[in-house]
Amino acid sequence: MELHLHRGELRALFVDGFPVREALRVQDILRQLMNGATGTYEFEAMAPGELTTHFSLPLAQVLRSLVQDAHIDESQLPHESTRFVTVPDAESQVPSLPVALQGAWRSVAPLLSRGGSATELAQTAFISLDEARLMLFRLRAAGMVTPYRAAGVVSPAGSPVQFESQVAAAAEPEKAGPVRRFLNALRRLTGGA
Repeated sequence: MELHLHRGELRALFVDGFPVREALRVQDILRQLMNGATGTYEFEAMAPGELTTHFSLPLAQVLRSLVQDAHIDESQLPHESTRFVTVPDAESQVPSLPVALQGAWRSVAPLLSRGGSATELAQTAFISLDEARLMLFRLRAAGMVTPYRAAGVVSPAGSPVQFESQVAAAAEPEKAGPVRRFLNALRRLTGGA
């Protein structure tokens, strides 16, 4: 499979050397890749004039939509105690989220602005722990939250938790699932989109 990416847009997709020109088929192929593919990914810089353009799909929006609909393996969900906080520009990204994720974001944003885990999210939002872990996975894939390590403990009086300014280390490539490796590689290639 070959993808042509330029400035945060997916411009072309080839499967076994043949072009895929229909945007809906592109999403189906990427969904299949996310749901079960294993393999190695290689990225190669090309001059803009060398790229093929069959369409212009915003990559971040396509990936958000795919992650929302994808079956996520249990092993890829965050641990129930991992704490997440919102990224600085999260509110500006809300309009580009899938509608279902926008609603979820509105209900959990206050908790995540000061930091929270799946366990706390489940209790606050009255959802199951598995739903909370899946929501955090999807919010992280959408670039809305990031995992942090707690530097302090919440006092009984309820004073806010202080967080280290260091993002938790990413999983080693051989231990990360194929979806996570693919998304991380695309984020690096597109500059964090």
